[in-house]
Amino acid sequence: MTALSDIFMGDSLAAAGPEPPLSCSRERTPGEGRPGALRGRSGAAPGPGPSADSRVPPAGKAQEALQERYRLGSPLGSGGFGSVFAATRLSDGTPVAIKRVPRNRIRHWGELPNGTSAPLEVVLLAKLSSGCASIIQLLEWLELPDSVVLVLECPERCQELSGFLAERRFLLEEEARGLFRQVLEAVRHCTSCGVLHRDIKPENILLDLATGQLKLIDFGCGAFLQDSLHPV
Repeated sequence: MTALSDIFMGDSLAAAGPEPPLSCSRERTPGEGRPGALRGRSGAAPGPGPSADSRVPPAGKAQEALQERYRLGSPLGSGGFGSVFAATRLSDGTPVAIKRVPRNRIRHWGELPNGTSAPLEVVLLAKLSSGCASIIQLLEWLELPDSVVLVLECPERCQELSGFLAERRFLLEEEARGLFRQVLEAVRHCTSCGVLHRDIKPENILLDLATGQLKLIDFGCGAFLQDSLHPV
């Protein structure tokens, strides 16, 4: 089991390459920091975001708060934008995923309705937080001096759609239609909220093996819909 302190080891956790998908393909047994409000947002801006200052508690206090609330499990992936770990919420045994993104790798920031500055990924997830079961839910987020930590829902038994399709090799038409319908529901919800995912692929879709529910994940490349061309 990985120590929770590993989340705060800085860039050594992130190797070069694309951001890892949030996946949990095997079955699992069941503060401080600055938590963000999980509602809509009003605008985004490029750049490094707010600098660490007295508003952001020391990493040690935030780490202690996380240790009191979560037990960290195995790493799920790492890439150029951060690292993702399996974890368990201690209060009720709920499985979650904890994603750490170094501050210097957050390209775009936005603002939540309460005026809190937050990474655009947090702002997008907050805007999508209700109305669609096919979107991964952000449970909380914490801002540290050198990084941002996202706590996300993670079904106890789930698998990336890419891995599921590779194992099955083919699907019956009815089953494929049901899965594709859920993807369209997720896209429709994103569009209705003015959000563009920009990286929809089987690796960014989780399948709850117990219920058959799909979850669109990883909004790290996301943006708000606009009439003009979107920057790369």
